[in-house]
Amino acid sequence: MELPELLTVILDVAKDIVNAEASSLLLTDPKSGDLIFNIVSGGKKEIMGEKVPKGSGIAGTVAETGKPLIVNDVRNDPRHFDEIDKKFSFTTKSILCVPMEMQGKLLGVLEAVNAVDREGFSDWDQELLSYIAEHAAIAIFNRMLYDDLTSRIKELTALYDISQSISFADPDESIFKKIIISLAESLEVEKASILFYDNSRQKFILTASYGLPDYIADQIEINTGDSISGFVKESGNTLIVSDIGNEVTFPYEKRERFYKTGAFISTPIRLKNEIIGVLNLADKKNGLDFTSFDHQVISTIGTSIAGIYQELIYQKKIKSQKRLSQEINIAAEIQRKILPVIPLNVAGHEVGAFNKPAKEIGGDFYDLFKFDDNKYAVLVADVSGKGIPAALFMGTARNILRAETRFNNQPGRLLTTANQYIYQDSEHGMFVTAFYMLIDPHNNLLYYGNAGHNDQILIRAKTKSVEKLNADGKALGLKLDSRYEERAAIFEHGDVVLLFTDGVLEYLGSGDIEKGENTLIQKAIDKLDYHPSEFIGTYKNELEKIDLDDEVIDDFTILSIKF
Repeated sequence: MELPELLTVILDVAKDIVNAEASSLLLTDPKSGDLIFNIVSGGKKEIMGEKVPKGSGIAGTVAETGKPLIVNDVRNDPRHFDEIDKKFSFTTKSILCVPMEMQGKLLGVLEAVNAVDREGFSDWDQELLSYIAEHAAIAIFNRMLYDDLTSRIKELTALYDISQSISFADPDESIFKKIIISLAESLEVEKASILFYDNSRQKFILTASYGLPDYIADQIEINTGDSISGFVKESGNTLIVSDIGNEVTFPYEKRERFYKTGAFISTPIRLKNEIIGVLNLADKKNGLDFTSFDHQVISTIGTSIAGIYQELIYQKKIKSQKRLSQEINIAAEIQRKILPVIPLNVAGHEVGAFNKPAKEIGGDFYDLFKFDDNKYAVLVADVSGKGIPAALFMGTARNILRAETRFNNQPGRLLTTANQYIYQDSEHGMFVTAFYMLIDPHNNLLYYGNAGHNDQILIRAKTKSVEKLNADGKALGLKLDSRYEERAAIFEHGDVVLLFTDGVLEYLGSGDIEKGENTLIQKAIDKLDYHPSEFIGTYKNELEKIDLDDEVIDDFTILSIKF
């Protein structure tokens, strides 16, 4: 038996068992808190769907207090909500109302109206109706659980199908066609489209479509002023419409005959805080309206579309910027001047560093910071990508990190705060991996934090053993609210720290990271007696003799400290 049919039976029984003229079941609106007439037995059937405002009337009082209530003379009770009586020409004389609760949650109220052949309702009537309300609440709650589970299964299935389409597709513009097909088939709609907004032309570009006639799909550009897509972009809100002819009051594009219904959903595609496009669905195959579930699914897919779009834009810009040789040369010169000159001795410790970009300019950098309390810190970082974008972003990231050391020199706080600023300045998906280490020579302590960087290395001189230094934390610029773990280690005289980027391991291992790491460690152990600048100098001499474009996979950056 379906739930509405079951509840109707329950209400009929309730009306008869307490000998009332009518009975009603009112459910709570989860958004407004109003009570809505859901099922009516006897009396005026027309009141189904009518609302009793939150806290109003005897039913509202029962909903707020959670306690049953008998009022046998409603005309002299100020709590009585008489709007329903006036609207439907009904006379309420007496009311018995009880709450319907399940697991501490109010689902609604059950009420009996106008006791028959007696002056009013009794306490025994209240007990009977409360018993019936309890079973009605169980039936409603179980149905809610079932409906929620069904929606979750459908949602997961749709998202899985679409994620499969995204995962196995090449990162080019054809992926949008695969996404729109998967989305339309998963949500069982006949028409769908993805439009991206072109700022230079101030028009939407139809990027991918499903189920649209050729003469529509071939209309690449769409004006914003009189279109639904333009309305969604301007408002920034999802538009869910059951009947465009009756519900939408703004100018909209003409509804051609190929649309079977007036129902559609249109949601903005956001990249960070900017709306870059619109995702549209129309004509459900079952003829029903779009729901909040549909909204949730396409909002999730819209986020994935934004990420893919961001990556494609980034790739296009990288390709075009590689042709700007003059700017590359200028940027390379500026970059060479950015990296600090590392002294051979800092606080009694021997230090050496070397950086060589894979091309004219790169995204790796290192830095050294001295503090008044005799502490100092070192940093090694790697910006995603290469070329001018990486170099420019490198300068931004370095300046932010350097500025932040003036206020926070502890790794956890420094990386957390710097990440927020870098995230705000990040464009086109760029990010920075970094390893920051604060050194306390007085107490022989290292404090370090890791922002998505590869493990760094501490070599114990006495045992010639290796400790890998790592801590939890995402790359800088990926997520606004990232937090960074801070760890500590004790060092002893003769111990050596190696800080480096993944380009070092790729070079030493000919592309094999693990092999490169083993090679680096073994060479460092073999040369523990060397000054770090002498040890690093062997790589410097080697790399300066070769063509990096042909030999080096990535930027090569290494910094070493011997305590």
